[in-house]
Amino acid sequence: MVKGKTLEELEELEELESELLKQDETKDGYYSRLISMYRQMHDLLRLLKREEPEEYKDQFQYVKYKLVAHYIKYGTYMKMGKEKDPNLAKMALQNALKYDPDNPIAHYRIGFLAYQNRQYSEALRSFQKAIDAPTYYQHKEFMLNETQLYYANLYSMNSALYVVEKTQQELQKVEQKPSGLSYVLSPLLAIIQRNEEELLQQAFYCITREEKRTCSKEECEELSDKEWEEPTLVLYFADRQTVCLYNGEDTTLSFDRADILRHLLLACSAEKPGTRNQFTSYFGEREEVRGNTFRQKVGRLIKDLEKISAEHIIKQTTVNNETAYYIAENVPYVVLYRVDDIVAAKMNI
Repeated sequence: MVKGKTLEELEELEELESELLKQDETKDGYYSRLISMYRQMHDLLRLLKREEPEEYKDQFQYVKYKLVAHYIKYGTYMKMGKEKDPNLAKMALQNALKYDPDNPIAHYRIGFLAYQNRQYSEALRSFQKAIDAPTYYQHKEFMLNETQLYYANLYSMNSALYVVEKTQQELQKVEQKPSGLSYVLSPLLAIIQRNEEELLQQAFYCITREEKRTCSKEECEELSDKEWEEPTLVLYFADRQTVCLYNGEDTTLSFDRADILRHLLLACSAEKPGTRNQFTSYFGEREEVRGNTFRQKVGRLIKDLEKISAEHIIKQTTVNNETAYYIAENVPYVVLYRVDDIVAAKMNI
């Protein structure tokens, strides 16, 4: 009887999952509702798994993975979105670690939040955990790529230098030093400032049809304000929102639509248009994106682009009886996003 009731509750939650994943992520409470639902599913499956470990092992692992993934995505949203709240971001990432203690990208994000708050000891610990992820860690999509690993090490080093600098300052305050002990203070401040300058100058990627390079936030702001000689699409993943600009007009995109547009710009072409199976990571589906869900999401993106008279840049075609999309090849573009962007790193773009 208990099992029957548990399965019935689980089935209801699966139906709710299907409905929630169709909704726009910009709706109030979107992530909190998804997380609450996956937590309930996780608890129910944990009960079922105790009784029949082999029967429910895979489903339990899947739900735990989705719960962790949405905690991380929510943490990123609250760190960078319009409703920016670093405290909620940190709490979400810490909750992810309760279910997945070794998760490298969660430690990485917490490290950045601590660094921004000048909590350098905590930042150092978090970056080191991200760097030293165990070799047996199974979820490759949560591992740091080479660029993220580079920045984790650089921020870790700077955090350590700040900790040492603070210790040096405390040493200087000590009036009665042990006799015979001589300690030479190193010029840490100059090293820290030099590292900070490098981090700031290489904080973003700037990608056009011709090149991919790093740039500073200041250059991103200049490019987003630039008056282009010919109509140029600028997609800027700024700290608080993602802005799309075209021919003197601009509109704000939700994270999911901005990610889809970025993928179309950087990974698709008329020769290799984007089909639904390329976008699984953006939709939260179990196995593959449903065709109608994919068309609906792209349709909403096109409506957003209509606001800036840029709807014509997305072209539709068919590949193996599947709807597919690509960006018109005569449209110049500039895509700007942080080098540690989780989604872009995951899709290798």
